[in-house]
Amino acid sequence: MASTEHDSHKRHDETAQRLLNLFFILNTSPTPLITTQIITDTDLGYGSSNRASDERKFRRDRRKLEEQGIFIKEVTGAIASEIEESAWTIDRESTYSCGGILSADDVDVLIQGIDEYMSAGPTPLAKPLHAVRTRALEAQAGKTEDAVLETMAAAHEQPQLDAVWTAFARRAALTMLYRNAQGTTSKRTVSIYGLFTQGDHTYITGYDDDTDAIRTFRVDRIERAWRPVKPYVIPADFDISDYLFFPFDLSDEEGVRATFSFPAERSEAEVTACTHQRGELKHDAKRGWMWHIDVRDMTAAAALALAHTRDGMRPVNPPELREEWTRMLQEAVSTHGDEC
Repeated sequence: MASTEHDSHKRHDETAQRLLNLFFILNTSPTPLITTQIITDTDLGYGSSNRASDERKFRRDRRKLEEQGIFIKEVTGAIASEIEESAWTIDRESTYSCGGILSADDVDVLIQGIDEYMSAGPTPLAKPLHAVRTRALEAQAGKTEDAVLETMAAAHEQPQLDAVWTAFARRAALTMLYRNAQGTTSKRTVSIYGLFTQGDHTYITGYDDDTDAIRTFRVDRIERAWRPVKPYVIPADFDISDYLFFPFDLSDEEGVRATFSFPAERSEAEVTACTHQRGELKHDAKRGWMWHIDVRDMTAAAALALAHTRDGMRPVNPPELREEWTRMLQEAVSTHGDEC
């Protein structure tokens, strides 16, 4: 009797683990997964020698997840026609449907929470959180709360980042299928020690089991992620600032001192989200924030300032940096002027 009860608990645990794994990998994959990819994956809990059995198990698992409000839909159209096999993804509209609009008190709490979070230092979520905060202030001024919800949804559009934050928050190593700059994919397991943003991209830095060393990876190159389970501890001597970089660092030219400015009304958290606590940052009541840092590539430095134009970032010195920024700005206006 005891053995039967033990077997029942074991099967229940295995099913629960498989359901969690299935939801996680589908939720974090930027593209639908075909049936074969799912039912042959031993890390998910399938991959037996009996394909028909795994297909039945997958059907049961979809029904069980649906009972919990998680809907998996079959992808039809061009993708399915091309692969000639069913492809699957999370039905986000049904699974993450909105429960209502925010009240005025909710908006106050939201703004306060964002301010407190961003005051702690640089974060890869600085841009979407700043956008949410802006919309929240608009809502306070009398605009609809729906705008806040739309922006909040946009802040969570990147499923890979959700996977990364889950792993980092749980301090559990993330196993992922990663595509490098040359287009080669490999399965890696990384204990994430820190995150940072550079331009429009988010990076993770941590211990990589494959190379037995600390490495940096670009989040948008994660093609698939498995539910993190292997616990780890971040070394006491780890400092993310030792691994931060800017595009203007990647040159053999000798470094030149450059200065950039930010508007005085920008908060320190907003500015440090752009500067990564690199270089020297000073606040002047008249001139605003002044950021001094050595750059090796003027074109890359000008491009960085152009990318942060909406944040109020402007090149100050040297003159060739300002000239390059002006040239790139004029080129952008000329290229996209007809679209405005």
